[in-house]
Amino acid sequence: MENQVWQPLPGVEGVQIYPFLRKVDIISSNSYLVAAPGLLVVVDPGGLPEQADILIGEVTRLLEEKPRPVLICLTHVHLDHCHQLLHHPGFQEIPHRLVAVHERGAQALEEGDRAATIADLIQQDMKKMTIDIPLLPDGCGERSHEEVGRLVGVPSVTCLEPLQIEGGISLPRQAMTLHGHSMIEFFHTPGHSPDSICIRIGEVLFIGDLIFATAPGVAGLKGWDLHALQSTLDRVMALLSHGGISIFLPGHGRPLDTPTMLRILKSMKKEAGGLEGIEPINLEWVKETAAFAGDLMDEVDRLFTIIAGRLVYVAHVLDELEESGEADRLRGMIDSDLVDELLSDFNRFSLDYHSGQVLDIHLAMKANQISQKLERVYRGEMLGSVLDLSLVRRVERLLEDYTITFRGFRPRIDLEVTDLSIAVGDVATAISCPNYHDESIIEAESEEEFARALALRIAYVNPFENLDLEYIKGRDLPLARLDRERFGDILMYLLEKISVAGVTRLSLATGSAEEMVWIGLRFQGPPSIIGEKVRRFIAHSCKLSGGRYSANEAGDGINILLEYPAVTAQPQDYLEQIPMKG
Repeated sequence: MENQVWQPLPGVEGVQIYPFLRKVDIISSNSYLVAAPGLLVVVDPGGLPEQADILIGEVTRLLEEKPRPVLICLTHVHLDHCHQLLHHPGFQEIPHRLVAVHERGAQALEEGDRAATIADLIQQDMKKMTIDIPLLPDGCGERSHEEVGRLVGVPSVTCLEPLQIEGGISLPRQAMTLHGHSMIEFFHTPGHSPDSICIRIGEVLFIGDLIFATAPGVAGLKGWDLHALQSTLDRVMALLSHGGISIFLPGHGRPLDTPTMLRILKSMKKEAGGLEGIEPINLEWVKETAAFAGDLMDEVDRLFTIIAGRLVYVAHVLDELEESGEADRLRGMIDSDLVDELLSDFNRFSLDYHSGQVLDIHLAMKANQISQKLERVYRGEMLGSVLDLSLVRRVERLLEDYTITFRGFRPRIDLEVTDLSIAVGDVATAISCPNYHDESIIEAESEEEFARALALRIAYVNPFENLDLEYIKGRDLPLARLDRERFGDILMYLLEKISVAGVTRLSLATGSAEEMVWIGLRFQGPPSIIGEKVRRFIAHSCKLSGGRYSANEAGDGINILLEYPAVTAQPQDYLEQIPMKG
């Protein structure tokens, strides 16, 4: 179907359709105009003024050619689909204009419900509106062929008998005459929202945001209902098997044919099975997730810079040693240009966010888009054969954490009973002992083994060689309950930040108090070493490891404290307060 061009609507003679198709975003939906001799239909006026200008221009031209009523239908009342209907004067000025919305959506618009319309999330104004035709009222399927309203110049809207489909499935529906014997059929398809509907005209089914209902950042919106969605998916798949529909017009993106639509619905059905217990997307979730996105991407950027820098250096040295084969292998481990492009894209977006041009929800979505692309190009297993494996795994864990968070779940926390002193000792050993053995170079049995052992040796960098570390081990410490790998990540992060800042002496101690086991770090340096973003990242990461974080300044020194529940204590409530979801 060609964009912004009038063309015959499949399955109905004498009726034309004008699609206004957009890229997928939450700013504005697609819009569709349908022109019949006695009626114009607008499906989802969208969210952008310039889009509305074009639609109103087409409607005005057609009305000048032949006056007729205009029916505006909303597939649901999220503002990206209807903001311009509420605010653009052109829509208010259309003569003989009627608005048809599912009765739940009609209630939301008439009451100015900011949550139901997601006006609160996208921070847009909304006006209240009186709805002319509340569609598919409760009990509609029980009132076969009952006329629910006769409007001047517009065919009546009637409740039909539910459409009976194979497998015992039925679809409640309403209909009105469009042209001749052709009808506009309305089907209630809740799940994405309680007021979601699909609209059928001829061989075309307008599906609103149905195909996005399981997507991260969408599943969990106000009114999202997993069980209603699963029922809707079954009903729409049955409707497809009933035949007669060849084109599916979504609220965002390109039109779909029947085989593609069926594949999407089957995939969604499978995906929906894993969404039980998903957390609601609300203002609190959006703000926390956006903050997490910014902090996480800063750390991912830092770690990728380290990884790429080491690979470039090792490849250069190997070239100098005439080991070009191994050098080329290293260069192929990661597409540095693509990674730089992705992270630069996010950084530009983040600057717009901090300048007030981008909303919290937009930043959270952008971070999800970037993290998924980074996961696809990141070859952790290969990188781990050359670089410090803990460094490689930290990147993997960060990207995975954000994907899980944005999906609507909490990242996995593997709590185990641990001797905190031993866990600290493992990190101290990791930073003081190289991850290579000179014997591997000497005893290599092939040129390939030699080149890889040599690369591992060249790649080793000790960022702590100028840091004098004093470790005071607490006595008779109780065991602690924590996620050991995440604890290692956060302690390594702290040590890196401190060392890179030029600190030359660090005192590290463990102890216990009030059913908690703690590790404290004390050093001298400017407060900027642990600025606001660093503190926020530490606090978040510490909670993910099962603990809590605090810091203070004393004289010219900085004290950092990480605390974990002793096994004699009950798991702390703060484990349920990880700032990931509302």
